[in-house]
Formats: sequence, C-alpha cells, structure tokens
Amino acid sequence: MNTIERMDEKAFENSFALAQYAFQLDTSETSKKRYAHLMAHSVTYGSVEDNQLASQVMMTPFQVSFFGKTFPMAGIGFVASDPAFRGQGNIDQLMSAMLKDCHEKKMLFSYLAPFSYPFYRRYGYELLFERAKLEISSHNWQDSPKVNGYIKRQQWPEIKEIVTKIYATSTKNKNGSLKREDWWYDYKFALKKAMEFAIYYTKEGKPAGYLAYTIENGCFICQEWICLLPEAYQGLNRYIYSHKDSTHKIIYEHGFDGHTNFFLQARPFEKLEVRPEMMVRIVDVKAFMEIFPWQNLRQSFAICIKEDKYAPWNEGTFEIHLHPNEIKQVEKTQLPTLTISMQQLTQLFLGYLSLEEVKFYGNLEMSQELEENVKAILPSQKPILEDYF
Repeated sequence: MNTIERMDEKAFENSFALAQYAFQLDTSETSKKRYAHLMAHSVTYGSVEDNQLASQVMMTPFQVSFFGKTFPMAGIGFVASDPAFRGQGNIDQLMSAMLKDCHEKKMLFSYLAPFSYPFYRRYGYELLFERAKLEISSHNWQDSPKVNGYIKRQQWPEIKEIVTKIYATSTKNKNGSLKREDWWYDYKFALKKAMEFAIYYTKEGKPAGYLAYTIENGCFICQEWICLLPEAYQGLNRYIYSHKDSTHKIIYEHGFDGHTNFFLQARPFEKLEVRPEMMVRIVDVKAFMEIFPWQNLRQSFAICIKEDKYAPWNEGTFEIHLHPNEIKQVEKTQLPTLTISMQQLTQLFLGYLSLEEVKFYGNLEMSQELEENVKAILPSQKPILEDYF
C-alpha cells in the first residue's frame, strides 16, 4: 500500500536518485548542489511503497506578474516515477494532493514544463508560453551605432545586485513572468553552467542593461538580454557583433510574445523556430475572478466550468456582477453565460488566445449578445516567461 508524504531534506538522496534516473541528470557534485538548492525552497510530494520512493512531484512557491500586480504561483517540476511502479495512479494522487494544498494556501496559479502536453491537460494545465530561437551567421549580425556608454564583462556574484535591479525595473517581463527571489537568481545563474555577463553602463556609470551568454562550439548563445534604454540595446548589440570573427553563429532565445527583433536586422535570420513551452493552470477560479480587471465590463454575465476533476472546487457557475461589483458561485443563473473548459479559460483570460480563436475552434459556448462584452475585457498582451523549472 502506498502513502503520500511530504519529503524533507533528509530524503534528498532518494529524491535526487529518482530525478536523475527519470531525467538523466548529471551526477556531479555541482548538479547535486543545484538540485538540493531547489529542493530546500520547495515542497516535494512523494508516493512511498514498501519503503521505496515510487513517484514524486516537486512544488516550488513563486510570485508571478499579471495585470500589473503579483500573485502566488506553484511551479511544478521533477515529476517522476520509478518504472517498477508506473501505471498505479501514483502521479494522479500526488497531483491531487499538491493542488489541494495549493488551493488551501491560496496559490492562484500553477506553472509546469511538460514532457507531454496531453498528459498534463488531464490535470487542468494548458499551453500559455512559447519560446523563440533565432539563429544567424555571425558575419550577418547587424551592427549598431557607437554609443556614449561603455560595457564591462563581469562575473557572478559581483554583478548579482545589478542584474536583479535591471530585471526588476524592466517592463519587458511583466505579463506572466516570475518575480525572482534572491535564491532563484543563484539557482538560475550561479549554479547552472558557467555564464558570461556583459553589463552596459551609461557615460555617468549607471547600469542600464545586461547580457548573459555562453560561447559553445563556436556559437555565441544569448541566454538573457535585458535593456532599460535604447543606448543599452545598441551597446550590447555592438558587443555581440564584436564576436563575428571569433564565432560562426549567433543564437538568441527568448520568451515569445508574437514579435521578434527581426525588423532591426538588415539581413534575415537564417532560422527562426517558435516552440511551445510552459503550461499553466488557474488553481482557484473564483479567486482569479476576484482579482481579474473587469473595468471594461459592460454587463453582468456568468462563466460556467463543467469539469475540473483534480480541482473540483472550480466546477460550477460563477456570476460576475457589474452593479454591485461582486463574484458569486451559484447553482443556476439567468445571466448570459460563457461555458468554457479550464484550459481555454486560462488561455483566454491570460492573453494567450483571442476570443475569435477559441470560438472558431468550437471550444466555448456563448450567445452572440455576450461576445462583444467578453471581448472588451480580455487582455491584448501575450504572456512571456524567461524562466524554466
């Protein structure tokens, strides 16, 4: 008989061994240190059978940005099962326990990076973030005009505070992104493979942009590129260009919001790949509706969620009232109703899909009179994410 347990740091060796087997992790001390660092800031749920760890799910609390505010989010990672115990419903039990805890802790969202999109749809998750990978020959990278500032190549941790302030100040990552905590910066930059950092300073000596990158097998790989001023972009772009004789290819990956900086290049990128990445689910629909910006709402209406097997508190009908402003969960409603799945609700109300797209593919039910009302309240900016877990 299996039991569901919250594993503490004493269970590190068993947890790492299962993750290592499932994901073929490096077994070096550096890899173990990074895993231990994440585990220390997470809650790891384990399914134990005959004193053996059969399956696990790691949940890491984060804060994420939506609608100009930050909200609690559960980041899910290292979901793994020992092959000897697969097919016994252990992951179902772990995901149920995790979502129940998240609901009780008032965590509004949950993110995860899937090994299978269909598999995680069963738990109410759906694609929300995409990533773009651009490749171009180094000699074809477009140079920029000379600027008044200067660039210094520096190492972590001396520039940790600079990177932290620039990222927090940037308006680029405000819709869906992580509000990075101090420990996460170390996990992302210091405990991973060694990165180089180029910092752009204005002529007054104020940091205004940074570039995190690696050079591997003759490729210049931009890992993260954040700028607060146009001159910082131009300065760091020139810095990349200066590698045209020492590398043969430049690769730039970034969260995709429907746009690239293609228009800044005199020559086309030789390869542009957009791929699906992280999935998201709303943990508590009523709580989400209470924080959603309804200022453009023109009339009261209702939203009906028919099924949410692993978060049953979300099933039912929710009335959104204009006067007075309130959200009610009701048995029946006389209001015009939008009937939609958890997955499409997440994509629609967080800006990944438009109402026309969801309607075209028949993934919602609503009256014609309601369409313009719903369209007026939906976000127009596509969410982006620069972190992975």
